[in-house]
Amino acid sequence: MVSEERTRSALLAGLTVLALTVGAWWWRSAAPVPAARATVAAEPSLASEPALGSRVWIVDPGTGDASPGPGIGSVVAGGEEVRPDPLWHDGSHLRAGDQLERQASSASGARLLLSAACRGPGPLTVSWTGTEEDETQLLVDCGGAAVNQPLVAAGGPVTVRFFAGERQLDLDATLAGLY
Repeated sequence: MVSEERTRSALLAGLTVLALTVGAWWWRSAAPVPAARATVAAEPSLASEPALGSRVWIVDPGTGDASPGPGIGSVVAGGEEVRPDPLWHDGSHLRAGDQLERQASSASGARLLLSAACRGPGPLTVSWTGTEEDETQLLVDCGGAAVNQPLVAAGGPVTVRFFAGERQLDLDATLAGLY
């Protein structure tokens, strides 16, 4: 009699687990899909040394197809995945009228990525020389998103200048080589 009760209890427990598993599967498959294209990171946070195999997946909500996106810490440039190698980073405080200049040497044809952001009443003016796009200027809105500017080195030093107009601001800028 006791073994018959144990058998029934085990059978009931197994059926309960099966019902919960099928219910969870149904719940997830019936969830609404957002209308826009979603990007899902395999890692919950960006660590300085991401685990091997951590990827970003691009999910098409119309079809549910997932395709690997760029790796964490990498950039897509010209349709190919590249890994940025920081040449310098600057987090200076600039007073009204201050100009800051940073340099890096780079071979002719080297691909670079200049990223600039600022906090404060700004704006920030950024210009550069030593590239195929010499004497170009960017106006960065402080408090907005970082501005990313791809550059191609002309050979020799690449000089980037940051100018704080009539107000002080905090600069956050990086120049990276794309490999």
